[in-house]
Amino acid sequence: MVEWTEHEPPEGQYQVLDAEGALDGDPPEFEEDELVGMYRTMVATRTLEEKMLNMQRSGEASLIARSLGEEATPLGCAAALAPDDWVFYTYRQNPALLYWDYPMAHIIASTMGAEPETMNEHLGDLDAEVNFSPDYTPVGVNTTNAVGMAMADKFNDRETVSMAFIGDGSTSEGSFHDAMNFAGVFEPPVVIVCQNNQWAISEPSHRQTGSETFAQKGEAYGIPHERVDGNDIFAVREKAEEAVERARNGDGPTFIECVTYRMEEHNTSDNPDVYRDPEEQREEWAERDPLDRYETYLREEGVLDDDLAEEIEAELDEEVSAAVEAARGVPDSEPERMFDHHLHGDSWAQAHQRKELEREQSGKNPFTDFTGEGFDE
Repeated sequence: MVEWTEHEPPEGQYQVLDAEGALDGDPPEFEEDELVGMYRTMVATRTLEEKMLNMQRSGEASLIARSLGEEATPLGCAAALAPDDWVFYTYRQNPALLYWDYPMAHIIASTMGAEPETMNEHLGDLDAEVNFSPDYTPVGVNTTNAVGMAMADKFNDRETVSMAFIGDGSTSEGSFHDAMNFAGVFEPPVVIVCQNNQWAISEPSHRQTGSETFAQKGEAYGIPHERVDGNDIFAVREKAEEAVERARNGDGPTFIECVTYRMEEHNTSDNPDVYRDPEEQREEWAERDPLDRYETYLREEGVLDDDLAEEIEAELDEEVSAAVEAARGVPDSEPERMFDHHLHGDSWAQAHQRKELEREQSGKNPFTDFTGEGFDE
């Protein structure tokens, strides 16, 4: 049995570009505009996340979780989708959002504590062509939500596909196994992507599974599975396109493990030096950087040169700066807005909580009534 290790890049995964960016398989069939578009999305992600990191360091934004060195996985998978499909994403899939023109200002404003309805009022409604669910901190529930959405589409004879992103740690959660079992039995049009960056916060992959791969977990549920080089944009997109086509044709789910590596902290509240060797395998994975490999390929093919790269970088600097200013213009939300979108309308509990909020805002003790008989003035 092959044991997991966090000390060298794993082998035995599907690959199209080798570590140096040379073709190791059949050439992809993409128009030049699409090739440049994917490159632009990768650069946009790094530009945006670096700016948000600086904002967090200066106290202007809250937690930031970067996708540095992992961009090919969410980008390649999301690029396989079509308008009206569903994406259940996490905090590390900004490339997926940007590929489908999710507004940068919304991404930035959300890290500054802005409330969604207030953002929509001041920044405009989200108009991405695919449907993005809210991102969840308990990442494993993406699987159950995506499978449920896919079943709803199947019941209603819609041709849309749902895609869920999870991490390697999510495979230890019960919701993952519930969703996989359900998907294997009822065959909804869903693609579940495990973005295996080998660390679930401080827990390494070898503490998550005794299996040789995460992909093979699909075997137990009767779900076709793939294991790909998650830093190879072409390999990821090819296998994601096959999975999406399979789902759309009514042939059921696919589970894809994309093997990558978390180059930096889990998020900005984390200090990885406490639990892993700073030199662990950074050098090896830096050599497999998805943007560097892809840029090397584009330059070799004559698709990208210095002038175009500089033009894209300058455009993105302006775009990110404009998005930051727009996000800064979103006002604070009134606390009462937390009650605006309860699914079941007014209730005793909601009325009680509104009264507690009113008392707190007026300087009174909100925690004096626990029976529902009324507040003592």
